Amino acid sequence: MLTNLSDLSKSDLVSLSEIVYLSTSVRKKEELGDLLRVVTHLIPTTGVVAGLPSKDPRHDSIIETERYMNVSYSISWLTLYQERKFHLVDPIFQNHFEYFGRQVWSETYKRVSTMAERKFIETSLDFDLDDGVTLGQRSYSGKGGSTFSFAGNEISRHSRHLTILDLLSPHLHAALSNIFLQSSSAAVSLTNREKEVLIWIKEGKTNWEISQILKVSERTIVFHMQNAMRKLGARNRVQAMATALSLRLIE
Repeated sequence: MLTNLSDLSKSDLVSLSEIVYLSTSVRKKEELGDLLRVVTHLIPTTGVVAGLPSKDPRHDSIIETERYMNVSYSISWLTLYQERKFHLVDPIFQNHFEYFGRQVWSETYKRVSTMAERKFIETSLDFDLDDGVTLGQRSYSGKGGSTFSFAGNEISRHSRHLTILDLLSPHLHAALSNIFLQSSSAAVSLTNREKEVLIWIKEGKTNWEISQILKVSERTIVFHMQNAMRKLGARNRVQAMATALSLRLIE
């Protein structure tokens, strides 16, 4: 997953900064709903749903728990999804909780192999759920994680939309965790050196540049960066920095 800031306009960057700021104050489901509605003003989505399951979601539907919220999905679809236990055959859902990476639905659908998966896809098309993007982040505890599904045929066709979602993912995850897990900076402990590295990454420095600033080897910088990524449940250095900002571990 590559994040290219050149895809974004100055207006996009201002809007993202505002959303990141708002995400730090989310404490209620209603506030998260409002935040996600602001995101929908930036990308062409027809529906948004989010969740943070308490059990293995590949066996237990998020919809059957209190740790989910529907922003704009069809109630009829969600009801059918729960009644028919579609979470057991939904390839997006099953794959997401393996690695928490960004998934474009149409790309995942091309790799399905079972009749049950194909039937699920056919049914979803009846609800105009042809394509969309699902992403999230592993919880800081290492158990489970978040899912944010944005329906919409246009999202994956423009790298701008994908970049926006990639950058917002750790902040949305932190906001969701604040609601359902009462997550805080106390849940993650970073060393002073790890914080220093993340701060310099925020300033746009490369690993080599940080090594020169801190007067250590580049290998040492990579070591601290990987430790920080593991603790924060991040997939790359930019996401680790963004998550640390969301948790107010760095400024």
